[in-house]
Amino acid sequence: MPDYWSTGQLTALTGLSIRTLRYYDQIGLFSPSLYTEAGHRRYTSEDMQMLLQILVLKRMYLPLEEIKEIIQTHNENLLDTLDQQISRVKAELAVQEKLLSQLEYTKQEAAKMETISFQELTSLFELIRLNRSDYFTNKQLDKMREHYLHTGKKAYKQGEKRFKELLGALKDKHEDGVSPQDPSVQSLAEEWQELMDTFSGGNKDLIESAEKFYAKNPQPALHFGLDSVLYRYIQAALEE
Repeated sequence: MPDYWSTGQLTALTGLSIRTLRYYDQIGLFSPSLYTEAGHRRYTSEDMQMLLQILVLKRMYLPLEEIKEIIQTHNENLLDTLDQQISRVKAELAVQEKLLSQLEYTKQEAAKMETISFQELTSLFELIRLNRSDYFTNKQLDKMREHYLHTGKKAYKQGEKRFKELLGALKDKHEDGVSPQDPSVQSLAEEWQELMDTFSGGNKDLIESAEKFYAKNPQPALHFGLDSVLYRYIQAALEE
């Protein structure tokens, strides 16, 4: 066994890059014990043992700062550290399992459509991610799904386009300072309400659930250009 290893030899033995070794040195995690007169790094057998310990701790996915603390304090009681890492990994697994479920459900729903655009796919995933079951009953979710699947792609697209046009026109009215009681605003709001009734099948409970959902999760509504200020403006126009 050699008395020391060069940086190149260490990278060949461990698979670490020279850049990584230099970074470890920079943050004070792992530094060579020796330098040649020319300034080249040389690592001793003790250095090698320390590096192997660092690599094992890295395989446990411990953060470098925690590994540094363990090495510097010579902490041999790692049970608390392991408990913390187990908790972290469990939390990450829960996140990944939830993501997997959302992706599978998104694929299942998307597969029911003849074709699906990138925008529709991302909107669908966002709605699923936000867990609509907290706001809608299973019966309401089934009704929305059935309505979407049976409306027809072309008709649904036309309705969605008109929905955005109405919101754009209402937003212009609001920004121009037009009163919500102005007949032109009320006319646009009424047509908007009719489209809402078409999408919901006239189900008031469904509309109420949707309003609660979008109040807590504004991102999907913003996809259509509807924010809380514009929504209140429309509601004011619809008041008798």
